[in-house]
Amino acid sequence: MRKLLEPIKIGNMELRNRVVLSAMAKYFCTNGYIGREYCEYYRNIAHGGTALIIPGIMCVEPKWYGQHEQPFLNDDKYIPGLKMAIDAVHEEGAKFACQLWMPGHLPYTQEDYPEENGQKIAAVNYIPREMIPELQQKYVDAAVRCAKAGTDAIEWHMAHNYLPEQFYSPYFNHRTDEYGAQNVENAMRFSVEVIDRIKAACPGVEVIAKMNGSDFHEGTASMQWLGDAAVILEQHGVSMITVNGGGVISRLTDMSADGNEEEGWKVPFAEVVKKRVSIPVAACGSLRHPDYIDSIIEAGKCDLVALGRQLFAEPEFCNKIAEGREDELKFCVSCMHCLTKTKFGPNQPGCTVNPRGRREFCIPRELNVNGDSLPVAVVGAGPAGLEAAVTLAKRGFAVTLFDKGDKLGGNINLASMPIGKYKLGWMIGYYENMLRKLGVTVRLGTTCTPEMLEELKPYAVFIATGSVEAIPPLPGIGGEGVIPVRSYLCERPEIKDSKVIVLGAGQTGLETARMLAVAGNEVTVVDMLPDEIPPITDHRLDLNYAREAGVKILMAHKVVRIEDSAVVVTDLVTGEEKSLPRDKVIVALGVKSDRALYDEVKDRFQNVFNLGDSDKPGMAVYAVSAGYLAAANLPAKDYVVDEVYFSDIDYRK
Repeated sequence: MRKLLEPIKIGNMELRNRVVLSAMAKYFCTNGYIGREYCEYYRNIAHGGTALIIPGIMCVEPKWYGQHEQPFLNDDKYIPGLKMAIDAVHEEGAKFACQLWMPGHLPYTQEDYPEENGQKIAAVNYIPREMIPELQQKYVDAAVRCAKAGTDAIEWHMAHNYLPEQFYSPYFNHRTDEYGAQNVENAMRFSVEVIDRIKAACPGVEVIAKMNGSDFHEGTASMQWLGDAAVILEQHGVSMITVNGGGVISRLTDMSADGNEEEGWKVPFAEVVKKRVSIPVAACGSLRHPDYIDSIIEAGKCDLVALGRQLFAEPEFCNKIAEGREDELKFCVSCMHCLTKTKFGPNQPGCTVNPRGRREFCIPRELNVNGDSLPVAVVGAGPAGLEAAVTLAKRGFAVTLFDKGDKLGGNINLASMPIGKYKLGWMIGYYENMLRKLGVTVRLGTTCTPEMLEELKPYAVFIATGSVEAIPPLPGIGGEGVIPVRSYLCERPEIKDSKVIVLGAGQTGLETARMLAVAGNEVTVVDMLPDEIPPITDHRLDLNYAREAGVKILMAHKVVRIEDSAVVVTDLVTGEEKSLPRDKVIVALGVKSDRALYDEVKDRFQNVFNLGDSDKPGMAVYAVSAGYLAAANLPAKDYVVDEVYFSDIDYRK
């Protein structure tokens, strides 16, 4: 048996294995009330075998910056909803911990308040001494409500730059009273006073803690400070410590890494704590693969692992491992969609690799298996086609998958080429395994024609032929050294020590610009869009990475023409025309749907669906969602229509 599946005790709380759901905000609530969506989301992860469920933040006092989409704990009226969620998790055999939250980066008492990057910060230094007991009591009252609802544990959240961590961290805490960070004992005083009171008020409820290994700022807590603080937590009865890092005042990717960080990058922080305490320690840090997780537990670097996005991507993580189905595991690809598209609408997919994610309340865990081996054709082995093929095969249809290329994945192969994007390739490994196990007929290197489809006599046809590059009729667009971005990524011609102009500041353009800059080129990106992008978006992350690599970004500029040695642009703000010297030009101005086959066959067969980029170009998350929903909603032969599980788009054209 794998180490991660071995049971463990946290105080008096017995866990069935060593996998913990690390708290992640999912924005399911309405005005602080927990409803069915919230309950079914966490029930689903518990059903998948996870031992301890720690949902996202729970706000102890919403008047001090409460996110109404998160649970509130400041009134007894919120207890029934919380009890419903706890009961749902308990029914699946898992334990439940409530994470108490107060932000700390907005003003508590005064308007005169410093800002960093437009965000008010470091409330710790502005809270009057006499107000501290009141704040502490808010936590205790919230903990009592959690206990009444039946929680197994309370997580003391002193991480991610929120208020308790601001007291703990010498980077933030510049107080001069007994709550200041002159020493670790004073810095921990706020936390341990609350912990002591919670333990007294909630007998039988375990208190666990989440702390930062680093803020990733100069002046952050040292490893000695971290270890000393962990010892203090153990002395005050904390039963388990999870060690994370980063926060809301640092970069988003310091708290939740994108593909630029390797698996286990925060494990050394847990190892520091593990060496200093005798209580169980949970590690974080883009943990994905069972072999790696087992290795760090076996090596004594931690006792448990706290998985966040991995359990969103693969709720059945523990069950699949226990049942010998590791080849069916999906892995989080660190695409950042679930973090940068933070507040999803009710019809938006939440995860690139798990199209059911955030839709657990309206899509059953098991789809109808009623395909009766009816033949269906899927044309295109990109993300939409692959997901459709797998979902149809699971439902019992006899699936034939066509693709003109010589390998699976479509544009996933291109998307995984830029720096920090290799994890996207993990998606292809999953689909390869599932197509083989489900017996899907795969015909690569085949340009599918209507006649080929006729030979199959298909019950349904799913077109997922993707997109082609949009090349505008700019003067000089076909000139020497002008390269479409897909051609560049596929062929990778050597470009070094050159002046390169990239047309288009979309994701592909920015990622390619970064690659070229890192290779030693002088790169300028030109785009008509204004430079007014919120800080927590995937587009802003790409812009930041490009700039850090030395790429010059010219937003609000329109390309007029491409000359032999320059690109001529117009500044849309000033009207000034500029000539940008160039050796090469990369054209990354988007794509357009390849609808040719769909238009040929849409009236020739009973059920024809157009999916992914061939319907509407977009990110992989939307293509996977389209493939899943269309396949899930395909009616069985003897029905006009099955139950429609979920659909925000009519995929039948």
